Parts: sequence; C-alpha cells; structure tokens
Amino acid sequence: MDIKPSNVLTFGILAVAFCGMGILGIIFGAIGKNKARAYVDAYGQTTGQVKAGSIMSKIGFIIGIIMTVIWAIYIVIFAVAAANGAF
Repeated sequence: MDIKPSNVLTFGILAVAFCGMGILGIIFGAIGKNKARAYVDAYGQTTGQVKAGSIMSKIGFIIGIIMTVIWAIYIVIFAVAAANGAF
C-alpha cells in the first residue's frame, strides 16, 4: 500500500476544517492518524507533511469529540425545554 505524505496532510486539514461538525472531525482525524501511523510503519521515518498531518489529525479528532459532546448537550437541553413547553 503506497501512502503519500500529502494524503496524511490532506486528512489532517480536513479534520481541522470539519471539527466544528463533530463527527466529521472525528472521522477525518482517525483516518489521518491511521495513515500517518501506516506511513511511519512502512518507511520507518516521518516527513514534515506527515508530522503536520498527524498533529492536525489529533487536533481535529479532539475538537471533534468536544464538539460532539457540546452538540449532544445542546440537543438534550433543547428537547427538555420543548417538552416543558418553553416554545
């Protein structure tokens, strides 16, 4: 399997770009991190693009988890308020 450093960087950028949507940040972050790990396993070294993509994948993954929790809390609060006739 040929993994290019630009693929890792692309998924890292996508993870950060879509981390506000929660699930997409988690998905792209996980893919980017797995590609970075596979690159290091295959070639035994890392490049600047792989390192940057790996870092951005981690950031996107973590913020994606945080945003998913925030969205879940928001939905629960909205559902409770609607059930109590606040609207």
